[in-house]
Amino acid sequence: MKKIKQTKVPVMFPGFMDLSKRKSENSLSIEVRRGDELLGNLLMGRGSVEWWPKGNKTNSVKKSRRAFVQILEEQMK
Repeated sequence: MKKIKQTKVPVMFPGFMDLSKRKSENSLSIEVRRGDELLGNLLMGRGSVEWWPKGNKTNSVKKSRRAFVQILEEQMK
């Protein structure tokens, strides 16, 4: 039987969060892991979403929230 890897996305969320400008203290940071392996961090602010792959400290993929939603909608088809 093939072992299935699970991807966990633990989120600590207070129930309501007012997102503000990027790099402020009010951005949402989601650590994405597969098992114990860190895949990257997803940062959400008031106007943008950034994906920081594991080990990458200088280059992120940055999208507006609208563009991020379009990507998700395309992938869910």
